[in-house]
Amino acid sequence: MWKVLVVDDNKNNCDLLVSTLDGLAVCDVCESGEEGLAAYKKSIEEKSPYSVILLDVAMPGIDGIDVLKSIRNKEEDRGVLEGKGVPIFMVTAHKEPFMDAFNIGCTEYILKPIEPDKVILKLKEKLEG
Repeated sequence: MWKVLVVDDNKNNCDLLVSTLDGLAVCDVCESGEEGLAAYKKSIEEKSPYSVILLDVAMPGIDGIDVLKSIRNKEEDRGVLEGKGVPIFMVTAHKEPFMDAFNIGCTEYILKPIEPDKVILKLKEKLEG
């Protein structure tokens, strides 16, 4: 079973992702970038890393792009090679941030409105190879 961190300020999106992954994953849900970074840090400290992070781009406070940057910087500080860190899927309704996100190190993207079958397919491709 996968361990998934869902970070999205929209409760409906969180609920949809959690229900989509029911039976495939154990999900932790955070409703802000700050909470997401804290959950990521805790998972590393407890040596129980996430299989994947589903990260909303547009959130108040720390947005998804800044969360992505912070996670990749923390991985680099720990000696994790580029491309070998936790897979991070950006979840967004906007196409514009994709290139910025890919340049920073996101793994994949999921467009809103969320289509459960596509989410499962993309996750299986990445996590089960």
